[in-house]
Amino acid sequence: MIPLRLAEVAAAVDGVVEPADAAGTVVEAVITDTRVRAGAPALFVALPTAAADGHDHLATAERAGAVAVLVAADRAGPSPGEGPPRVVVADTWAALGALASHLRAAVAPRVVAVTGSYGKTTTKDLAAAAVRTARRTVASRASHNNELGVPLTLLALETGTEVLIAEIGVRLPGDLDAAAALVRPDVAVVTAVGPVHLETLGDLDGVAREKGRLVAALRPGGTAVLNADDPRVAAMRRDDVTTLTVRAAGGAADVVADGVRDAGDGRVAAVVRTPWGTVEVTPPLPGRHHLGNAMLALTVAGLVGADLEVAAAAIATAPTSASRSALRRSGGVVVLDDAYNASPPTVLAALTTLAGLTVTGRRWAVLGTMAELGPDAAALHREVGAACADLDRLVAVGAGGADLAAGAVAAGLPPGRVVTVPDAEAALAVVAAEVAAGDAVLVKASRVVGLDRVAAGLVGTTEGAAA
Repeated sequence: MIPLRLAEVAAAVDGVVEPADAAGTVVEAVITDTRVRAGAPALFVALPTAAADGHDHLATAERAGAVAVLVAADRAGPSPGEGPPRVVVADTWAALGALASHLRAAVAPRVVAVTGSYGKTTTKDLAAAAVRTARRTVASRASHNNELGVPLTLLALETGTEVLIAEIGVRLPGDLDAAAALVRPDVAVVTAVGPVHLETLGDLDGVAREKGRLVAALRPGGTAVLNADDPRVAAMRRDDVTTLTVRAAGGAADVVADGVRDAGDGRVAAVVRTPWGTVEVTPPLPGRHHLGNAMLALTVAGLVGADLEVAAAAIATAPTSASRSALRRSGGVVVLDDAYNASPPTVLAALTTLAGLTVTGRRWAVLGTMAELGPDAAALHREVGAACADLDRLVAVGAGGADLAAGAVAAGLPPGRVVTVPDAEAALAVVAAEVAAGDAVLVKASRVVGLDRVAAGLVGTTEGAAA
Protein backbone atom coordinates (compact mmCIF):
# COMPACT_ATOMS: atom_id res chain seq x y z
CA MET A 1 0.00 0.00 0.00
CA ILE A 2 1.20 3.52 -0.70
CA PRO A 3 1.84 5.39 2.58
CA LEU A 4 -0.98 7.75 3.58
CA ARG A 5 -1.30 10.31 6.35
CA LEU A 6 -4.50 10.09 8.38
CA ALA A 7 -5.46 13.48 6.99
CA GLU A 8 -5.41 11.95 3.49
CA VAL A 9 -7.39 8.95 4.69
CA ALA A 10 -10.02 11.19 6.27
CA ALA A 11 -10.32 13.29 3.11
CA ALA A 12 -10.78 10.17 0.98
CA VAL A 13 -13.47 8.64 3.21
CA ASP A 14 -15.25 11.81 4.40
CA GLY A 15 -14.11 11.20 7.96
CA VAL A 16 -12.70 13.10 10.92
CA VAL A 17 -9.34 12.45 12.59
CA GLU A 18 -9.42 12.25 16.38
CA PRO A 19 -7.44 13.73 18.00
CA ALA A 20 -6.83 16.36 15.36
CA ASP A 21 -3.10 16.54 16.08
CA ALA A 22 -2.78 12.91 14.87
CA ALA A 23 -3.54 13.93 11.27
CA GLY A 24 0.10 13.43 10.32
CA THR A 25 0.22 9.78 11.46
CA VAL A 26 1.24 7.62 8.50
CA VAL A 27 -0.30 4.22 7.69
CA GLU A 28 1.23 1.78 5.23
CA ALA A 29 -1.28 -1.08 5.35
CA VAL A 30 -4.94 -1.79 6.06
CA ILE A 31 -6.14 -4.69 8.20
CA THR A 32 -9.64 -5.83 9.09
CA ASP A 33 -8.75 -8.80 11.31
CA THR A 34 -6.76 -8.30 14.52
CA ARG A 35 -5.60 -11.92 14.32
CA VAL A 36 -3.49 -11.01 11.26
CA ARG A 37 -0.19 -9.22 11.85
CA ALA A 38 0.20 -6.31 9.46
CA GLY A 39 3.99 -6.19 9.19
CA ALA A 40 3.79 -2.40 8.68
CA PRO A 41 2.14 0.56 10.43
CA ALA A 42 -1.50 -0.24 9.75
CA LEU A 43 -4.97 1.23 9.79
CA PHE A 44 -7.45 -1.17 11.39
CA VAL A 45 -10.89 -0.85 9.77
CA ALA A 46 -13.64 -1.98 12.15
CA LEU A 47 -16.18 -3.81 9.99
CA PRO A 48 -19.47 -5.21 11.29
CA THR A 49 -20.32 -8.63 9.82
CA ALA A 50 -22.79 -11.39 10.59
CA ALA A 51 -20.08 -13.25 12.52
CA ALA A 52 -18.41 -10.42 14.44
CA ASP A 53 -17.96 -6.65 14.73
CA GLY A 54 -14.51 -5.15 14.47
CA HIS A 55 -15.53 -2.43 16.92
CA ASP A 56 -15.43 -5.10 19.62
CA HIS A 57 -11.73 -5.70 18.96
CA LEU A 58 -10.27 -2.20 18.99
CA ALA A 59 -8.30 -2.92 22.15
CA THR A 60 -6.35 -5.66 20.37
CA ALA A 61 -5.76 -3.74 17.15
CA GLU A 62 -2.47 -2.25 18.32
CA ARG A 63 -1.03 -5.70 18.95
CA ALA A 64 -1.75 -6.54 15.32
CA GLY A 65 0.27 -3.55 14.15
CA ALA A 66 -2.41 -0.86 13.99
CA VAL A 67 -1.22 2.68 14.58
CA ALA A 68 -4.75 4.02 13.88
CA VAL A 69 -8.31 2.73 13.64
CA LEU A 70 -11.25 3.58 11.41
CA VAL A 71 -14.59 3.42 13.22
CA ALA A 72 -18.25 4.23 12.69
CA ALA A 73 -19.60 7.28 14.47
CA ASP A 74 -22.44 5.34 16.05
CA ARG A 75 -19.98 2.86 17.57
CA ALA A 76 -17.06 5.19 18.27
CA GLY A 77 -18.06 6.44 21.71
CA PRO A 78 -16.19 9.35 23.28
CA SER A 79 -12.72 10.14 21.98
CA PRO A 80 -10.35 7.84 23.90
CA GLY A 81 -7.62 9.29 26.08
CA GLU A 82 -5.43 6.30 25.32
CA GLY A 83 -4.99 3.95 22.40
CA PRO A 84 -4.36 4.70 18.74
CA PRO A 85 -5.85 7.72 16.96
CA ARG A 86 -8.94 7.14 14.90
CA VAL A 87 -10.76 8.22 11.78
CA VAL A 88 -14.49 8.48 12.46
CA VAL A 89 -16.87 7.88 9.55
CA ALA A 90 -20.57 7.28 8.98
CA ASP A 91 -20.13 3.74 7.63
CA THR A 92 -16.92 1.70 7.76
CA TRP A 93 -17.82 -0.57 4.84
CA ALA A 94 -18.44 2.46 2.62
CA ALA A 95 -15.22 4.02 3.88
CA LEU A 96 -13.23 0.89 3.00
CA GLY A 97 -14.52 1.11 -0.57
CA ALA A 98 -13.85 4.84 -0.77
CA LEU A 99 -10.28 4.38 0.41
CA ALA A 100 -9.76 1.58 -2.13
CA SER A 101 -11.08 3.84 -4.90
CA HIS A 102 -8.74 6.59 -3.75
CA LEU A 103 -5.71 4.32 -4.10
CA ARG A 104 -6.86 3.02 -7.46
CA ALA A 105 -7.07 6.60 -8.74
CA ALA A 106 -3.76 7.65 -7.15
CA VAL A 107 -1.74 4.74 -8.58
CA ALA A 108 -3.69 4.42 -11.86
CA PRO A 109 -2.62 0.90 -12.87
CA ARG A 110 -3.97 -1.01 -15.82
CA VAL A 111 -6.66 -3.18 -14.23
CA VAL A 112 -7.38 -6.76 -15.29
CA ALA A 113 -10.55 -8.18 -13.70
CA VAL A 114 -11.24 -11.93 -13.79
CA THR A 115 -14.63 -13.52 -13.16
CA GLY A 116 -16.34 -16.80 -13.94
CA SER A 117 -18.20 -19.62 -12.25
CA TYR A 118 -14.96 -21.58 -11.92
CA GLY A 119 -11.35 -21.27 -13.02
CA LYS A 120 -11.06 -17.64 -12.02
CA THR A 121 -8.59 -18.10 -9.15
CA THR A 122 -6.30 -20.33 -11.20
CA THR A 123 -6.53 -17.97 -14.19
CA LYS A 124 -5.72 -15.04 -11.90
CA ASP A 125 -2.72 -16.89 -10.42
CA LEU A 126 -1.35 -17.84 -13.85
CA ALA A 127 -1.96 -14.37 -15.27
CA ALA A 128 -0.15 -12.78 -12.33
CA ALA A 129 2.89 -15.01 -12.89
CA ALA A 130 2.93 -14.24 -16.60
CA VAL A 131 2.37 -10.48 -16.31
CA ARG A 132 5.01 -10.11 -13.59
CA THR A 133 7.64 -11.06 -16.15
CA ALA A 134 7.09 -7.68 -17.80
CA ARG A 135 5.18 -5.35 -15.47
CA ARG A 136 5.10 -4.43 -11.79
CA THR A 137 2.01 -6.32 -10.70
CA VAL A 138 -0.33 -6.63 -7.74
CA ALA A 139 -2.87 -9.47 -7.73
CA SER A 140 -5.64 -10.71 -5.47
CA ARG A 141 -4.45 -13.06 -2.75
CA ALA A 142 -5.95 -16.57 -2.80
CA SER A 143 -9.68 -16.09 -3.51
CA HIS A 144 -10.07 -12.55 -2.20
CA ASN A 145 -12.92 -11.81 -4.59
CA ASN A 146 -15.87 -10.59 -2.50
CA GLU A 147 -17.05 -7.34 -0.91
CA LEU A 148 -14.03 -7.46 1.41
CA GLY A 149 -11.43 -9.10 -0.81
CA VAL A 150 -11.83 -6.73 -3.77
CA PRO A 151 -11.17 -3.49 -1.82
CA LEU A 152 -8.31 -5.15 0.08
CA THR A 153 -6.76 -6.07 -3.26
CA LEU A 154 -6.91 -2.43 -4.35
CA LEU A 155 -5.45 -1.33 -1.02
CA ALA A 156 -2.37 -3.46 -1.74
CA LEU A 157 -1.42 -1.14 -4.62
CA GLU A 158 2.04 0.38 -4.35
CA THR A 159 3.72 3.34 -5.96
CA GLY A 160 4.80 2.23 -9.41
CA THR A 161 2.34 -0.65 -9.74
CA GLU A 162 1.66 -1.01 -13.45
CA VAL A 163 -0.93 -3.80 -13.52
CA LEU A 164 -3.55 -4.86 -10.99
CA ILE A 165 -5.15 -8.28 -11.45
CA ALA A 166 -8.37 -8.51 -9.45
CA GLU A 167 -10.54 -11.59 -9.05
CA ILE A 168 -14.26 -10.87 -8.78
CA GLY A 169 -16.82 -13.34 -7.48
CA VAL A 170 -20.60 -13.17 -7.75
CA ARG A 171 -23.03 -14.68 -5.27
CA LEU A 172 -25.92 -12.21 -5.33
CA PRO A 173 -27.33 -10.05 -8.14
CA GLY A 174 -25.46 -6.75 -8.13
CA ASP A 175 -22.27 -8.10 -6.55
CA LEU A 176 -20.34 -7.65 -9.76
CA ASP A 177 -21.58 -4.11 -10.34
CA ALA A 178 -20.32 -3.05 -6.91
CA ALA A 179 -16.92 -4.64 -7.42
CA ALA A 180 -16.53 -3.33 -10.98
CA ALA A 181 -17.30 0.19 -9.78
CA LEU A 182 -14.28 -0.10 -7.48
CA VAL A 183 -11.77 -1.67 -9.87
CA ARG A 184 -12.95 0.03 -13.12
CA PRO A 185 -11.46 -2.66 -15.37
CA ASP A 186 -9.41 -2.10 -18.52
CA VAL A 187 -9.42 -5.83 -19.31
CA ALA A 188 -12.31 -8.16 -18.45
CA VAL A 189 -11.61 -11.91 -18.41
CA VAL A 190 -14.53 -14.36 -18.20
CA THR A 191 -13.62 -18.01 -17.65
CA ALA A 192 -16.90 -19.93 -17.58
CA VAL A 193 -20.61 -19.95 -16.79
CA GLY A 194 -21.80 -22.93 -14.78
CA PRO A 195 -24.27 -24.15 -12.15
CA VAL A 196 -22.84 -22.17 -9.24
CA HIS A 197 -24.91 -20.06 -6.80
CA LEU A 198 -28.12 -21.13 -8.49
CA GLU A 199 -29.97 -20.59 -5.21
CA THR A 200 -29.29 -16.87 -5.51
CA LEU A 201 -28.87 -16.33 -9.28
CA GLY A 202 -31.75 -18.56 -10.42
CA ASP A 203 -30.44 -20.45 -13.45
CA LEU A 204 -27.56 -20.53 -15.91
CA ASP A 205 -28.96 -17.57 -17.82
CA GLY A 206 -29.02 -15.63 -14.56
CA VAL A 207 -25.40 -16.60 -13.88
CA ALA A 208 -24.44 -15.49 -17.40
CA ARG A 209 -26.19 -12.15 -17.01
CA GLU A 210 -24.28 -11.36 -13.83
CA LYS A 211 -20.90 -12.49 -15.17
CA GLY A 212 -21.48 -10.59 -18.41
CA ARG A 213 -21.81 -7.35 -16.50
CA LEU A 214 -18.03 -7.31 -16.15
CA VAL A 215 -17.73 -6.83 -19.91
CA ALA A 216 -20.32 -4.04 -19.76
CA ALA A 217 -18.26 -2.37 -17.01
CA LEU A 218 -15.11 -2.03 -19.13
CA ARG A 219 -13.61 1.42 -19.31
CA PRO A 220 -13.49 3.13 -22.74
CA GLY A 221 -10.91 1.40 -24.90
CA GLY A 222 -11.05 -1.74 -22.79
CA THR A 223 -10.71 -5.34 -23.95
CA ALA A 224 -12.76 -8.44 -23.17
CA VAL A 225 -10.97 -11.80 -23.05
CA LEU A 226 -13.58 -14.55 -23.38
CA ASN A 227 -13.41 -18.33 -23.12
CA ALA A 228 -15.21 -19.10 -26.37
CA ASP A 229 -15.32 -22.83 -25.56
CA ASP A 230 -18.24 -21.85 -23.31
CA PRO A 231 -21.12 -20.65 -25.51
CA ARG A 232 -22.61 -18.48 -22.79
CA VAL A 233 -19.28 -16.72 -22.34
CA ALA A 234 -18.80 -16.36 -26.10
CA ALA A 235 -22.22 -14.68 -26.25
CA MET A 236 -20.91 -11.89 -24.00
CA ARG A 237 -19.13 -10.36 -26.99
CA ARG A 238 -20.17 -6.75 -27.56
CA ASP A 239 -19.84 -4.62 -30.69
CA ASP A 240 -18.63 -1.62 -28.68
CA VAL A 241 -15.78 -3.50 -26.96
CA THR A 242 -12.58 -4.99 -28.36
CA THR A 243 -12.80 -8.74 -27.80
CA LEU A 244 -10.25 -11.55 -27.89
CA THR A 245 -11.68 -15.07 -27.93
CA VAL A 246 -9.81 -18.09 -26.59
CA ARG A 247 -10.43 -21.74 -27.50
CA ALA A 248 -8.57 -24.62 -25.91
CA ALA A 249 -10.86 -27.20 -27.55
CA GLY A 250 -10.15 -26.05 -31.10
CA GLY A 251 -12.13 -23.98 -33.57
CA ALA A 252 -11.90 -20.42 -34.80
CA ALA A 253 -10.72 -17.89 -32.23
CA ASP A 254 -8.07 -15.25 -31.63
CA VAL A 255 -6.09 -17.57 -29.35
CA VAL A 256 -6.18 -21.27 -30.27
CA ALA A 257 -4.52 -24.48 -29.01
CA ASP A 258 -3.06 -27.01 -31.45
CA GLY A 259 -1.53 -30.41 -30.88
CA VAL A 260 -2.54 -30.97 -27.27
CA ARG A 261 -0.35 -33.70 -25.77
CA ASP A 262 0.34 -35.43 -22.47
CA ALA A 263 3.04 -33.66 -20.44
CA GLY A 264 3.18 -36.16 -17.55
CA ASP A 265 1.62 -36.19 -14.08
CA GLY A 266 -1.77 -35.51 -15.59
CA ARG A 267 -0.68 -32.25 -17.18
CA VAL A 268 -1.04 -31.34 -20.83
CA ALA A 269 0.92 -29.15 -23.21
CA ALA A 270 -0.16 -27.45 -26.41
CA VAL A 271 1.12 -25.14 -29.10
CA VAL A 272 -0.88 -21.92 -28.73
CA ARG A 273 -1.38 -19.47 -31.57
CA THR A 274 -1.97 -15.85 -30.51
CA PRO A 275 -2.05 -12.42 -32.16
CA TRP A 276 1.51 -11.91 -30.85
CA GLY A 277 3.00 -15.18 -32.03
CA THR A 278 3.03 -18.91 -31.31
CA VAL A 279 4.34 -20.58 -28.17
CA GLU A 280 4.09 -23.89 -26.32
CA VAL A 281 2.08 -23.68 -23.11
CA THR A 282 2.10 -26.18 -20.24
CA PRO A 283 -0.19 -25.44 -17.28
CA PRO A 284 1.40 -26.23 -13.90
CA LEU A 285 -1.65 -28.21 -12.75
CA PRO A 286 -2.99 -31.60 -13.85
CA GLY A 287 -6.12 -31.68 -15.97
CA ARG A 288 -6.83 -30.66 -19.53
CA HIS A 289 -9.37 -28.10 -18.30
CA HIS A 290 -6.49 -25.98 -16.99
CA LEU A 291 -5.19 -25.45 -20.52
CA GLY A 292 -7.97 -22.93 -21.11
CA ASN A 293 -7.07 -21.09 -17.90
CA ALA A 294 -3.42 -20.94 -19.00
CA MET A 295 -4.42 -19.61 -22.41
CA LEU A 296 -6.54 -16.87 -20.88
CA ALA A 297 -3.54 -15.93 -18.72
CA LEU A 298 -1.23 -15.91 -21.75
CA THR A 299 -3.67 -13.62 -23.56
CA VAL A 300 -3.57 -11.15 -20.67
CA ALA A 301 0.25 -11.27 -20.81
CA GLY A 302 0.15 -10.52 -24.51
CA LEU A 303 -2.14 -7.54 -23.94
CA VAL A 304 0.33 -5.94 -21.50
CA GLY A 305 3.29 -6.48 -23.82
CA ALA A 306 5.00 -9.44 -22.16
CA ASP A 307 7.34 -11.65 -24.17
CA LEU A 308 5.33 -14.79 -24.97
CA GLU A 309 8.16 -17.28 -24.40
CA VAL A 310 9.00 -15.75 -21.03
CA ALA A 311 5.33 -15.56 -20.04
CA ALA A 312 4.71 -19.19 -21.02
CA ALA A 313 7.70 -20.32 -18.96
CA ALA A 314 6.33 -18.40 -15.97
CA ILE A 315 2.92 -20.03 -16.40
CA ALA A 316 4.46 -23.51 -16.43
CA THR A 317 6.02 -22.96 -13.00
CA ALA A 318 3.48 -20.56 -11.50
CA PRO A 319 2.54 -20.91 -7.84
CA THR A 320 -1.19 -21.51 -7.49
CA SER A 321 -3.66 -21.13 -4.64
CA ALA A 322 -4.12 -24.02 -2.23
CA SER A 323 -6.40 -27.02 -2.86
CA ARG A 324 -6.96 -26.35 -6.53
CA SER A 325 -5.88 -29.42 -8.52
CA ALA A 326 -2.69 -29.74 -6.48
CA LEU A 327 -1.04 -33.12 -7.12
CA ARG A 328 0.64 -34.26 -3.93
CA ARG A 329 2.37 -37.46 -2.83
CA SER A 330 2.90 -39.06 0.53
CA GLY A 331 3.88 -42.63 1.38
CA GLY A 332 3.40 -43.76 -2.20
CA VAL A 333 -0.14 -42.35 -2.33
CA VAL A 334 -1.03 -39.72 -4.92
CA VAL A 335 -3.54 -37.13 -3.68
CA LEU A 336 -5.32 -34.87 -6.15
CA ASP A 337 -6.25 -32.06 -3.78
CA ASP A 338 -9.06 -30.07 -5.41
CA ALA A 339 -10.93 -29.51 -2.18
CA TYR A 340 -11.36 -25.74 -2.26
CA ASN A 341 -14.71 -25.74 -4.05
CA ALA A 342 -16.91 -27.76 -6.39
CA SER A 343 -19.68 -27.62 -8.96
CA PRO A 344 -20.88 -30.38 -11.29
CA PRO A 345 -18.64 -29.42 -14.26
CA THR A 346 -15.54 -29.06 -12.09
CA VAL A 347 -16.10 -32.39 -10.34
CA LEU A 348 -16.54 -34.11 -13.71
CA ALA A 349 -13.32 -32.50 -14.94
CA ALA A 350 -11.49 -33.63 -11.80
CA LEU A 351 -12.76 -37.20 -12.26
CA THR A 352 -11.41 -37.13 -15.82
CA THR A 353 -8.06 -36.00 -14.47
CA LEU A 354 -8.07 -38.79 -11.90
CA ALA A 355 -8.83 -41.34 -14.62
CA GLY A 356 -5.84 -40.09 -16.63
CA LEU A 357 -3.28 -40.45 -13.83
CA THR A 358 -0.85 -43.35 -14.11
CA VAL A 359 -1.25 -45.40 -10.94
CA THR A 360 -0.46 -48.96 -9.91
CA GLY A 361 -3.19 -49.21 -7.28
CA ARG A 362 -6.78 -48.13 -6.83
CA ARG A 363 -8.51 -44.90 -7.79
CA TRP A 364 -10.47 -43.28 -4.97
CA ALA A 365 -12.73 -40.25 -4.98
CA VAL A 366 -13.71 -38.47 -1.79
CA LEU A 367 -16.57 -36.26 -2.98
CA GLY A 368 -18.81 -34.04 -0.93
CA THR A 369 -21.81 -31.79 -1.20
CA MET A 370 -21.86 -29.25 -4.02
CA ALA A 371 -23.55 -26.26 -2.40
CA GLU A 372 -26.08 -23.72 -3.64
CA LEU A 373 -27.38 -25.73 -6.61
CA GLY A 374 -31.01 -24.83 -6.00
CA PRO A 375 -34.00 -27.14 -6.59
CA ASP A 376 -32.04 -29.43 -8.96
CA ALA A 377 -29.37 -30.21 -6.35
CA ALA A 378 -30.37 -33.84 -5.81
CA ALA A 379 -30.48 -34.62 -9.54
CA LEU A 380 -27.15 -32.89 -10.15
CA HIS A 381 -25.51 -34.86 -7.35
CA ARG A 382 -26.83 -38.11 -8.84
CA GLU A 383 -25.52 -37.13 -12.29
CA VAL A 384 -22.06 -36.55 -10.86
CA GLY A 385 -22.30 -39.81 -8.95
CA ALA A 386 -23.01 -41.63 -12.21
CA ALA A 387 -19.60 -40.51 -13.48
CA CYS A 388 -18.01 -42.47 -10.61
CA ALA A 389 -19.04 -45.89 -11.93
CA ASP A 390 -15.47 -46.91 -12.85
CA LEU A 391 -13.88 -45.95 -9.53
CA ASP A 392 -12.42 -48.48 -7.14
CA ARG A 393 -13.72 -46.60 -4.09
CA LEU A 394 -16.13 -43.69 -3.59
CA VAL A 395 -16.43 -41.92 -0.25
CA ALA A 396 -19.47 -39.62 -0.39
CA VAL A 397 -19.55 -36.90 2.24
CA GLY A 398 -22.21 -34.63 3.72
CA ALA A 399 -25.78 -33.79 2.80
CA GLY A 400 -25.27 -34.54 -0.89
CA GLY A 401 -23.44 -37.78 -0.22
CA ALA A 402 -26.50 -40.03 -0.42
CA ASP A 403 -27.37 -38.75 -3.90
CA LEU A 404 -23.75 -39.05 -5.06
CA ALA A 405 -23.70 -42.64 -3.84
CA ALA A 406 -27.09 -43.44 -5.37
CA GLY A 407 -26.02 -42.10 -8.74
CA ALA A 408 -22.82 -44.14 -8.66
CA VAL A 409 -24.57 -47.39 -7.74
CA ALA A 410 -27.28 -46.84 -10.36
CA ALA A 411 -24.55 -46.40 -12.97
CA GLY A 412 -22.92 -49.69 -12.04
CA LEU A 413 -20.49 -49.08 -9.18
CA PRO A 414 -20.83 -52.07 -6.82
CA PRO A 415 -22.38 -51.00 -3.49
CA GLY A 416 -19.47 -52.52 -1.62
CA ARG A 417 -17.16 -49.92 -3.12
CA VAL A 418 -19.24 -46.99 -1.83
CA VAL A 419 -19.42 -45.54 1.65
CA THR A 420 -21.36 -42.49 2.81
CA VAL A 421 -20.13 -40.48 5.79
CA PRO A 422 -21.41 -37.33 7.52
CA ASP A 423 -18.31 -35.16 7.54
CA ALA A 424 -14.65 -34.66 6.66
CA GLU A 425 -13.35 -36.32 9.80
CA ALA A 426 -15.28 -39.52 9.10
CA ALA A 427 -14.12 -39.46 5.47
CA LEU A 428 -10.48 -39.17 6.52
CA ALA A 429 -10.89 -42.08 8.92
CA VAL A 430 -12.26 -44.32 6.14
CA VAL A 431 -9.54 -43.45 3.63
CA ALA A 432 -6.64 -43.48 6.09
CA ALA A 433 -7.63 -46.97 7.27
CA GLU A 434 -7.65 -48.51 3.79
CA VAL A 435 -5.51 -46.48 1.38
CA ALA A 436 -2.26 -48.10 0.24
CA ALA A 437 0.87 -47.23 -1.70
CA GLY A 438 0.09 -46.99 -5.41
CA ASP A 439 -3.41 -45.59 -4.85
CA ALA A 440 -4.62 -42.21 -6.13
CA VAL A 441 -7.21 -40.20 -4.19
CA LEU A 442 -9.25 -37.29 -5.53
CA VAL A 443 -10.62 -34.95 -2.85
CA LYS A 444 -13.28 -32.46 -3.94
CA ALA A 445 -16.38 -30.72 -2.56
CA SER A 446 -17.75 -27.26 -1.89
CA ARG A 447 -15.63 -25.49 0.67
CA VAL A 448 -18.35 -25.65 3.36
CA VAL A 449 -17.70 -29.39 3.60
CA GLY A 450 -14.09 -28.78 4.64
CA LEU A 451 -12.51 -31.62 2.67
CA ASP A 452 -9.20 -29.76 2.70
CA ARG A 453 -8.83 -31.47 6.09
CA VAL A 454 -8.96 -34.84 4.34
CA ALA A 455 -6.22 -33.85 1.89
CA ALA A 456 -4.11 -32.40 4.68
CA GLY A 457 -4.57 -35.51 6.77
CA LEU A 458 -3.46 -37.74 3.91
CA VAL A 459 -0.32 -35.84 2.90
CA GLY A 460 0.55 -33.65 5.89
CA THR A 461 0.23 -29.88 5.84
CA THR A 462 3.93 -29.31 5.15
CA GLU A 463 4.08 -31.43 1.98
CA GLY A 464 4.67 -29.50 -1.24
CA ALA A 465 2.87 -29.94 -4.54
CA ALA A 466 4.31 -32.81 -6.54
CA ALA A 467 6.48 -31.90 -9.49
